[in-house]
Parts: sequence; C-alpha cells; structure tokens
Amino acid sequence: MIRAFHLSFLITYLSLAGCSTTPNELKIAEQVMEAHPDSALHILQKLQPVKYDSDANRALYGLLLFQALDKNYMPLQPDSLINFSIDYYLKQEDKPNLAMAYFYKGRELNYKTEYEKASIEYYKSIDNCNTNSDYLLLGKIYGDLAAISHMQREYKESRKKNQLATSFYLKAGRTEFANKILISIGHTYLAEKKYSTARVYFKKVYSLSKDSITIGVTLNYLGSSFLNTKQVDSALYYFKKSLTYPSRGNNLPLRYCSLAEAFFTIDQYDSATIYAMKSLKCTGGNLFTRREGCRVIANAAYNTGDKKLMSKYMSKYQECTDSVRVIESQTKATVIEHQHKSKAESTAAKHNLTTFSLLLIVSILITVIISMYLYQRSKLSKQEIRNYRQKLNSKQVFVSQSISNKIDELKSIQTETRKQAQPADRNKLSKELYNNALHIDNWDLFSSYMNHGFNNIVDKLQTDHPTLSRKEISWCCLHLLDISNTDRALLLETTTEGLYKLKQRVAQKLNLINTKELDTYLRNIVAIRN
Repeated sequence: MIRAFHLSFLITYLSLAGCSTTPNELKIAEQVMEAHPDSALHILQKLQPVKYDSDANRALYGLLLFQALDKNYMPLQPDSLINFSIDYYLKQEDKPNLAMAYFYKGRELNYKTEYEKASIEYYKSIDNCNTNSDYLLLGKIYGDLAAISHMQREYKESRKKNQLATSFYLKAGRTEFANKILISIGHTYLAEKKYSTARVYFKKVYSLSKDSITIGVTLNYLGSSFLNTKQVDSALYYFKKSLTYPSRGNNLPLRYCSLAEAFFTIDQYDSATIYAMKSLKCTGGNLFTRREGCRVIANAAYNTGDKKLMSKYMSKYQECTDSVRVIESQTKATVIEHQHKSKAESTAAKHNLTTFSLLLIVSILITVIISMYLYQRSKLSKQEIRNYRQKLNSKQVFVSQSISNKIDELKSIQTETRKQAQPADRNKLSKELYNNALHIDNWDLFSSYMNHGFNNIVDKLQTDHPTLSRKEISWCCLHLLDISNTDRALLLETTTEGLYKLKQRVAQKLNLINTKELDTYLRNIVAIRN
C-alpha cells in the first residue's frame, strides 16, 4: 500500500506539472533513487530520451537509468546510453557525473565477465572521484576490483582492495556494506585453503549482519569450509540452512551446487544429481557455477553407469571450461592498475607523451591479438567419447587430440621452411612450434594449460610429490600428450640416455616399482573425479 501510494504521488506530481520539461522528470527520478529505486526505474522507462533536444538531458538520463537498473538488479543495457553519457561528461569535464558514468560502464563490463575492460573503466572512475567526499562510490569501486582480483586468483591483492573498500564504506557511514566485505575477505582465505581463518570472518558476518541475503551467502561459505575439511555433516547442515534464506543472482545456483557437491562426497549420487540439476536450471548462475554443476552430474553419472547422461554433461562441462579459459586469459587487474598509474604519472609529468601513447596503443593491440589467439586455441575439438567407463580414467582423448591437431597444424605450416633449414635451425623451429602450442618456455602458462587440460595434473604432482622438479613434471605432461621421445629430449634439453634416466627418476619419486607403471599412474591422476 505504501509503495502504491508513493508511486501514485509521483504520477500525480508529473500530471500536475502538465507542461513540465524533461529535466523536472529526471530530477524526480534522481530524488527518489536511493529510497525507491523501483519507482525511479518506472519513471525513467516511461520517458523517451531520443526526443530530448539537449545532450545534457540525454547524458543524465543514461546515467540515471543505469543507476536504477543496477539498484533493481537488472542487466545494464543498452550500453549506447552510458557511452553517450561518458562522452558528454568527458567533453564538459564534469568529474562527479563522469566518475559515476565510468563506474556503471565498469559494472556493465564486469557483469559480462570482461574483467580487463571493466578494470580500465573502474580506474578511470577513481581518477575522477573526490577522495574527500565520494566515499560510497569509492567503496563500491574497490569492492568490485577486489572481486575481480579474486576471480583472477590474486587473493592477497583482493584483500588489499577489500580493506580499501571497507575504509571508504565506514567513512560513508555504511557499516552494512562494510560488514558484507568481510564475506569477500573470508572467501579469499577459503580459496587459499585457510579454512579456520575463513570461518572467523564468516562467523563474524553471521553475528553482525541483519540482511537475510547476506546471511544466506555466509552460511553457504561456512558449509564449503567444512566440506573442504571433510566435515560433511556440518557442511550439509550449513548448506541446507542457507537454502532457507532468500537469494539473488548467482547465490541460489551456488547453494544448490554446493549441496550437490556434499552429497557426491558421501556417494549419494542421486541427490547430488538432483541438486546439480536444480543449480543449472536456476536463472542467474554464472559460468563457474554451471561448470561445477556439469562436473558433479558427469561424475555422478559415471559412478552410476549412466553413460548417456555422462556424455551429455561431460560435453557441457568442456564447453564451460573452454569459456572459463577465455575469461582467465584476460590481463590481470593488477597489470591494468600498473598500466593506469604509469599513464597517469606520464601525463602529469608531460614527459615523452607521444612515445608513451604509441606504446600504450601497441600494448592494447598486442593484448587484443593475444586474447584472440588464446580464445581460438582454447576451443578444444569435441570428440565422441567411446566406452566411457574405461576411457574416462585411462586417457583424456579430447584434450590430447586437440593439442596434437594444433601441433600438426603448426608442423604443416613449417613444412616448406623445415625442408630448406639446417639441422640446428630445424631444432629451433621445433622449439618455436611447441612454445606456440604449449608455452613450454613459460612455466606459469604451461602449468596452467596442463592443469586445465589434465585435471590439475601439475598442482597434484607438486602437492603429492614435492621432490619432483619442473623438468620431471614437464616430462609427465609431455608423456600424457604422446610427444615423441626425440621432441621430448629437445624440449627438455637432454639426450636420449638422459631422457631415459629422467624417466627412471620420475618413477622412483612416484614410488613406482618400474617405469612401466608410469603411464597407468599418470592416467589415473588425470581422471576427472572429486
């Protein structure tokens, strides 16, 4: 009734205005934005910005609409409106409105998982903020940047950004927002497997928060901390309790997926499948949650012998994994921050501006080219998996075949060059080929690629067998890829005899009786299972 009265009042006000100009309507929407964002959105959606004869009105409309959409948890679109607002406020040097426009542009890109572009917009917004008054806006910006750092697995950096967000929220007098930041900090510790520390933060939020959605999120993370320490009963308690609280966006799909994971852990495959299916059917689930839901269903189907269901969701899992790789190939927010600061310092000092601009353009072009290349490379060819029960745990055909095809393509490209090359040059071409296909010369990229392709093979070997060297782990990955011994010796910079001795050392460090057991042992490690 109160809301109906409020909306009726606004409509009556507009009617009495009669011939009131558009700015008056925009002012009303702006005035009720904080207290009644749904009413503000209703007013704005009734307007027709294309009829505005003033660029200032159009710019304000786009900014207010994005603000209202965000407060009502709706998609931020169309982007042409906020782009117009940015261009206008940039020309007018209107820093307060420009800061807000850049922020919502960043959020639009952030929601679409375009983290690299979003980070750039956020730092532009910071440049135009007043650090002595725009506390709430700065809190939101650093909170979003912290979330991006978390997604990019830079957990310490995420905590630094969260601490900045907390300080600004407290200065703004918004303790409820500051309390929510504690969840994000706890989540970073959860990702780092520091479960006791994570629980301290989650329990603190649970005791302080009065927001039911925040409590539901906290209970789910508490359940995850217990599940990761094999305390399944406690995990199930918190997961089920979290479902009794309201949710928003990815919250509900994540809660269902967490509960499915818990049921899978205790071999209740039917329940695991049911909740994973619920997770996938929910609207608002992000790509990472959908991938985990598909993984649980595929693994449960494997254990129950349902080959058809396993085939379907293994394919969906791989599709999600390919998309995740594209997201993870983006430039990290810390790099964007460094680039942004460098540009600001260079502009302020007015030193070598032309050279800097050229370098920046080249850097952006290289980033775009690399991103496109990684995207194309990450599309693994889909193959029909035959005899799934045996093949899933013996060989990841779809990965090795995709990489082999990539290697074959590169070899084909080099065919004419190799014919005319000297032996030493041929070796150089081979190294270049494998570096392009596998990033063999860059340990971070190579290990990340192998982790994605072979179920975290590098992380598992480093954790379970810390005495293995990088060269020995590389040999294991090359073996799984069926790379020839000649090429292995070249890539590992050793001889045929040295390669054999390296293989013996690997078997010894893995506590195997002989080298014949290596293949089976490695295939078992990469089999997809919980």
